[in-house]
Amino acid sequence: MMMVTALLTSVMMLACGAPAAGLTTETAQNRDFKERDEINQTYKLEHGARVEVSSIRGPVEIVNGDGATAEVHIIRSARTRADLEHHKIEVSQTGNSLVVRGVQEPEQRQRQNIQVDHHVKLKLPRSIDLSVKSVSGWIKVGDVDGPTQVSSISGSADIGNVGGKLEVRSISGSVEVGNVGADARVNSISGSLSLGQVNGSLDVSSVSGSLNATLLSLSPQGIHIRSVSGSIEIKFQSEVNADFKAESVSGHVYLDVPNVTRDTEEKSSNVRARIGGGGTPITISSVSGNIRLTRS
Repeated sequence: MMMVTALLTSVMMLACGAPAAGLTTETAQNRDFKERDEINQTYKLEHGARVEVSSIRGPVEIVNGDGATAEVHIIRSARTRADLEHHKIEVSQTGNSLVVRGVQEPEQRQRQNIQVDHHVKLKLPRSIDLSVKSVSGWIKVGDVDGPTQVSSISGSADIGNVGGKLEVRSISGSVEVGNVGADARVNSISGSLSLGQVNGSLDVSSVSGSLNATLLSLSPQGIHIRSVSGSIEIKFQSEVNADFKAESVSGHVYLDVPNVTRDTEEKSSNVRARIGGGGTPITISSVSGNIRLTRS
């Protein structure tokens, strides 16, 4: 098995001028951080390759490219050239995986509190599985055909269409996702959450904002939503047959779908209803806003 490893400093291009083209973030524009190094590498990826990005001290941008080539462009910036000896990034390819990872600093270096900013920009084929975690900045991701995992992001997350399962957790900002081809699991979002068409079950908890999603159809696992500090709107593109239960709701519950039989009043904080033939669970609890179910 072949390993291709590239350290930023091994292909260093130091520059003290303006940020590289395409970088418009505050990190890249920090005028105090005049020392920079850069890496530009390409890798061949097989269909279904696993791409992992982790421990990045700045924003991450992933766009779609043609063919099976992955393009890696990274800039690190710091106040002094000596500071660039810290907080390096390693890029490695092993088998059918590509890893972009911030190198863990030794404990002695961690105490020196040296700041180095990262800006990672990748051009990747769609036919991959993707994992992005531990990023101190916002992320933007294009379309991914396989499963996608995103966690521990200190900023907003903007994700395109996901062909496989989606798992998102611990995001310090809003989350916007395109269509999801399988189950969607979202937890701990410090902002609003918007999902396109979900073709699977939906499980959401701890959202500090509104929630909007569209379900192509109800899977047997159904919908489970807990602890939302805002309104909830769920749209359905097909017939709904479900047992609905909402508890601890500070707003109104609107079931604007056909064939609803309510067991409780509309203005009650706890609502039970049978939709269509029933069966599939839709459970929602602890919501500080209105709940609305509609046919799209």
